[in-house]
Amino acid sequence: MGDKFQLIHDVSPGTTGWTVKVVVAEKFSPRVAQRSPTKYQNLTLMDSEGSTVQATLYGQNITAFQDELLLGKTYLISNALVKETNAEYKAKSGEIQWTISGRTRIRRVEENNSNLLISTYSFTDFEDLPKYMDSNVDISVIGMIIDIKPRRIIQTRFGKECQVQDLVLVNKRFDTVLLTMWETFVDNECKYICQNLRKKLILIGKHLKVTSFNGLSISTKADSSFFIDGEFELVEEFKSWGHTNSEIIDNMISEKHYLTSTPSKLSSKLSVPTAEKDFTEIKNIQGLKTAKQFFWIKGKASVKVLNQTYWYMSCNNCNKISSENYGDIYPCVFCKCTDAKAIPRAKVYMQLTDPTGYINATAIGNPAEYFLQSNAEILMNQTLIPTAASMRLSMDEDEIFYVKAITQELSTDCKFEILFIVNPSQIAGDKNTGKAPVEHIGEPIKFLEPTTKRSLFHSDTDDAQSSKKKCDKSTIEITKKNQ
Repeated sequence: MGDKFQLIHDVSPGTTGWTVKVVVAEKFSPRVAQRSPTKYQNLTLMDSEGSTVQATLYGQNITAFQDELLLGKTYLISNALVKETNAEYKAKSGEIQWTISGRTRIRRVEENNSNLLISTYSFTDFEDLPKYMDSNVDISVIGMIIDIKPRRIIQTRFGKECQVQDLVLVNKRFDTVLLTMWETFVDNECKYICQNLRKKLILIGKHLKVTSFNGLSISTKADSSFFIDGEFELVEEFKSWGHTNSEIIDNMISEKHYLTSTPSKLSSKLSVPTAEKDFTEIKNIQGLKTAKQFFWIKGKASVKVLNQTYWYMSCNNCNKISSENYGDIYPCVFCKCTDAKAIPRAKVYMQLTDPTGYINATAIGNPAEYFLQSNAEILMNQTLIPTAASMRLSMDEDEIFYVKAITQELSTDCKFEILFIVNPSQIAGDKNTGKAPVEHIGEPIKFLEPTTKRSLFHSDTDDAQSSKKKCDKSTIEITKKNQ
């Protein structure tokens, strides 16, 4: 990038006559300030030494400069307003902020600084994603976009409606993962992806998170940023790999097994505590008031209320309750799918116990089938009050549960949902890390084939037919979700 211009650290409030050569490292979506109606957009600029500064556009300047300061391009910038960072518009740590306005001089330089830019990325392998599940760790990924699901609307527990859209990424080992795009990313990135899906675009994402919602997946954050088919050698290498393996990739897209099968390579990497000190004692979460927390618990589960319904009829597209008969095709009032199919889904209310106490918890879908050692269709046809002969009602040995605390209506105490169940006999411990890769995560017993299979990367009842809809056709899904 040359060294005849000032560097970012040379510029401070009061500095005059400066010009800095920078590359646009990140360009975030416009946002509205929390305590005012001001609209702003943050960018991260990088100089030749890799130092960065936050630059911010406000109000009408966002539109005025929308075709300037393009992601990955290099510019000479001078006469920006340099000041201390306002915490309300702060995207990341740093004391200095540049404000870009009509008085700022910006001149594009025809240089390719992609190698400098990509050197700042540390990509997380798909196999390592489970290590960061439900943590606050930022991750970066690279993958080929092979599918995109219809847009839908999610309603949070606070009543706010948010638009989301799911992408399917594949890596060079043909592992797939779901990336959920939220809000403005749907209007911008997803719109472009829909228009160019057949090109098998290469996506580079930064500031993402790994979540266990509806299984293991990746999700955007407010400060996420993306390069789509960026001008990087790494992207060209990925494109070349895709061209070489185009027949395999086309078969994946055609058969859509990634929507209905569990990717065993990745599921086996989900780390489970093996040291007793790493499990949460139940006594420490009894009467819990703070939701959206996750716990590994070692103990036993049992059904205390035998006279309960162990299944419910649901929409195969959104899992919401349905009043239709099994197998009926109908328009779902929740997700607006016009050809939804009514299918049974397992559900059980049970008690988790360890030596310190107990909590009541609910398991839905695959964890419920695993615990009951049955499947939803068999449970639907069960007409008598269950007995130990017809299904499993208690555990003889300790198993491992991944539990989520959820806000409960009409109560200040949280309720609990079991997301995964792990049999300790089916995991092999790593002496160096104290962790164990999961071989089986709440899978139904082999002699009872479930009507639906759960993937770590999507909902139990995701149907391949939803992927066949046109990208620009919205599918509305109203769900209660902790956000």
